[in-house]
Amino acid sequence: MFKIILKLALISFLQFASLYSQTPSYYHYTSSDGLASSTVYDIIQDQNGFMWFATANGLSKFDGNQFTTFRINDGLNSNSIIAMAEGKNGELYFGNYEKGINVLKDGKIQNYFSEIKGNRLTISFLMIPRDENYKQTIYAHGIYGGINAISESETIGFTKIHLDPSRGAVYKLTQLTNGKTIAATSDGLYDFENEKLIKLDIAGLPNSDFYSFCEGDEGSYLAGAKSIIYHIKNDKVIKRYDVKEYGDVGISHIFFDSNKNIWFSIMNKGFYFIPKGSDKIINIGSKMGLQNSLVNKYFEDNEGNIWISTFGKGVYCLNNLYLKSYNENDGLSNNTIYSIVKENSGKIIIGTFNGINILEDGKFRRIKKNIGKPLTEYIYGIKNFDNTIYVGVSLVNQKVTKVTSEGINFYMVDRQSFAKTKDGLYLFGTGQDYIIVNRRLNFTDEGIHLFYTFRDSSNQNRINDIFEDSQKNVWIATANGLCKLSGLSYTADKVKGEKSFFPDDPVLNSRINSVTQDNQNNVWFAGVNGIARYNLDSDSVTTYTNLLGHDLSASNFITFDKKGRLWLANMKGLFLIDGNTIKLLTGKTGLPSSEVLSLFFDESENLLYVGTSNGLSFLYVDLFDSYNYDSPELKILNIRAGDSVYTNYNNLVFKPDQHDVYVNFKALNFSSPGSVQYRYKLDTEWIITEYDALNFISLKSGNYNLQIMAKAQNTEWSKPYSITFSILPRFVETAWYDVLIILSFGFVSLLLFAWRWNINNKKRQAELELTERINELKHQALSAMMNPHFIFNSLNSVQYLINCQRNEEANDYIAMMAKLIRKNLDTAGSGFILLSDEIKRLKLYLDLEKLRFQEKFAYEIITGNDVDTNLIMIPNMIIQPFAENSLWHGIINSGSAGNLSVSFTFEDVEIDSIISRSLIIKIKDNGIGLAAARNNKKEDHISKGIKIVEERLKLLSAKMQLPQPIMFEDLSVRSDESHGTEIIISLPPPLYKNIGSTPD
Repeated sequence: MFKIILKLALISFLQFASLYSQTPSYYHYTSSDGLASSTVYDIIQDQNGFMWFATANGLSKFDGNQFTTFRINDGLNSNSIIAMAEGKNGELYFGNYEKGINVLKDGKIQNYFSEIKGNRLTISFLMIPRDENYKQTIYAHGIYGGINAISESETIGFTKIHLDPSRGAVYKLTQLTNGKTIAATSDGLYDFENEKLIKLDIAGLPNSDFYSFCEGDEGSYLAGAKSIIYHIKNDKVIKRYDVKEYGDVGISHIFFDSNKNIWFSIMNKGFYFIPKGSDKIINIGSKMGLQNSLVNKYFEDNEGNIWISTFGKGVYCLNNLYLKSYNENDGLSNNTIYSIVKENSGKIIIGTFNGINILEDGKFRRIKKNIGKPLTEYIYGIKNFDNTIYVGVSLVNQKVTKVTSEGINFYMVDRQSFAKTKDGLYLFGTGQDYIIVNRRLNFTDEGIHLFYTFRDSSNQNRINDIFEDSQKNVWIATANGLCKLSGLSYTADKVKGEKSFFPDDPVLNSRINSVTQDNQNNVWFAGVNGIARYNLDSDSVTTYTNLLGHDLSASNFITFDKKGRLWLANMKGLFLIDGNTIKLLTGKTGLPSSEVLSLFFDESENLLYVGTSNGLSFLYVDLFDSYNYDSPELKILNIRAGDSVYTNYNNLVFKPDQHDVYVNFKALNFSSPGSVQYRYKLDTEWIITEYDALNFISLKSGNYNLQIMAKAQNTEWSKPYSITFSILPRFVETAWYDVLIILSFGFVSLLLFAWRWNINNKKRQAELELTERINELKHQALSAMMNPHFIFNSLNSVQYLINCQRNEEANDYIAMMAKLIRKNLDTAGSGFILLSDEIKRLKLYLDLEKLRFQEKFAYEIITGNDVDTNLIMIPNMIIQPFAENSLWHGIINSGSAGNLSVSFTFEDVEIDSIISRSLIIKIKDNGIGLAAARNNKKEDHISKGIKIVEERLKLLSAKMQLPQPIMFEDLSVRSDESHGTEIIISLPPPLYKNIGSTPD
């Protein structure tokens, strides 16, 4: 990647620098930024583009953002590194001050060479000649220790040659493009050939100390002596630069850059600059606060940046050399620049937050009021009409004040904006939504004539700019939007004009900061919501709020260069809009600030003046256009997968446990390192990031193609760097695992099926047994109701009635008995029976027992009002056994007349926290009670019948998952006067059925 100046035929920015000695754009790095030490001896750039700095406290590698430091613990022989050189294969050699040479190869630093004949090797410089035909030789030398030639052989190891020149001190060895090596010594210049020193015979060159040397252009070279620089070509001095006035000492370092500019430093006197084609010496070091510093090295990187290393003050990178800047340290009264114009004699007039500055011959002067004091007021704006400078300034009074300074007439207007029309009218902008129109400049002498813009009366609305276009339309830029004033006239002390507004335009209906016109009959507007263009020929408006992905809101000023390109001052930077391309300059690319407030294009010099919130910049348009904005080259530093680090990125295959992949990369850009962006794609979508590392967590197994691209400010995206890698599947991701899962699933499913089948089979068996048991109990209940004792006793009763000649009663008894037996037989197969049929059957039974026991008891059957006996069905054969038990064991044994009551009602009963409407059957007698009955009880058919019913209901309840339905209560427990037994049968749904209800 090379960002070099290509159009050398154009006027160099450094020729301008001979007129304006601005401060160049630069970055400054010290130990507080991560540099190993602020004392830097040497600088190189390796084959991969990284910068290396040899310092007094170790080595530093720099990628534009971060320093990586190497010291003794990393393999260096010492921390004092004086010189560096790069070998043919990209290995780096580091010269220690007193401990020999280290080499960095294959990512490791190790000792390379440290002694000659038992003596430690002292090094001031390292040089490796560029010679592809011969084996690599390292020339290591100290100023007074001679030259050591070190060659490495795979068979015999090191070959060491010590050359004592006997010529005094050797200050510098430099290899020229033609292959010659020149030695600068204390006894002149020598040709170092075949490891011998041969003195050069150069016409006009004295025998003296030469402390520095560098190659020039077209076969020339430069040599630095005491206070003189000699330019030599064809073995003769073609030019001398006398720098004695800056220091009568040796030129410690000299450098000739690719733009043919000369840089040199004087011992402890900073560094200086001679522009191409000029003899003027610029003390650029004083601009950077280095006037008393020692500069150790100059270096030009692949982008054309100039690096300068110093003793104790770190390293400087002079970048984006098409920009030069001024600030308060250069004499500006204030760094906030609101307006810039050029006076006809070439003076630059600058309006700031704190008065007016005149820039001429690289020096600032402040204009003064008539009383001799500097003008310190806030400057709204400056305009040049017919070489008369009109200044909008915040004054106490409203009069126009004339100030003459350096032959320039300044008219100070206490208004926010100003314009002078082609018809000679003076227009003054205010903060109250009106302009003042007058024939005379000092409007207070003639009277104030107002013309309102948006309203017809005074209103808070600042007039930011007034501009008359080529068709004499007056454009009024206000805080509330734009007003077009056509046909402005001023007659008979009346101001007339036709106003037009743009209420539907998002830019023109908001704050407008400035107005200008191009040479294509377009009027341009810069405002808070973007920029807009009004074409005078078609009366059409084109609005730009966003252009090619750039937000154009907060725009301040527009100007055009000789090529018709639009330059836009914006609070986010300086935009250059050229057709379908756009470039952006910011604080990251050399401007003093990204907040650009004002612009002025000097067509004669092809120079753009840029006013910012932090100083003034000169942008040399020719040089800017010559810059080659190549995309930064992306470099992969390492890839980490799991605990392994990879430096070979071809067809990577990661183990199954390496599913976390970390990729570290860098796109080098030293001109504007903060502007570098990246985008990457692992699947199908490009993702933009500013981070130079990617961390992929828990990637699935498979094949991947990672693509990464980089771009810097104003460059295109680089070509994608592709990394192909595969992650082997874990066992759980293999086909064998899938087969195992399928087999396991099948086996478990089979077990579950067998278990479920077994459960269902047992359930079916239990249900079958339960059903069989219920059916068996039905038959047992029938048997209990038709038991031999009942039939035998009934027949005895019939016989008794016949013997007593009570034939009619006997016939009735037999009929009732037959009817009861018939009902029992008819319903024996039914699980449920209508409540009405159950009551009829119960009455038959009780009537038979009354005849048998000769009316010794009475009974009653009660049904609730909400109980419809013809719709309610209950389990068959469940009431008679309890009634029979009450009669036989309760009432008959009491020896007194008994009462039996059977009732049917509905009640709400809580079952498992759910209210259920249940049918309650109560069988109550006034017999001897439960306790007495248990004492008299014998195992007979009656108690057996009750057990059968209890078991039936229990089985039904269990089958339907309901609580137990039968409760017995001895009434004597309630009080001493009570006796008898109450049996409560609770039948919740579905132990009873309502055949008249409608299903949901």
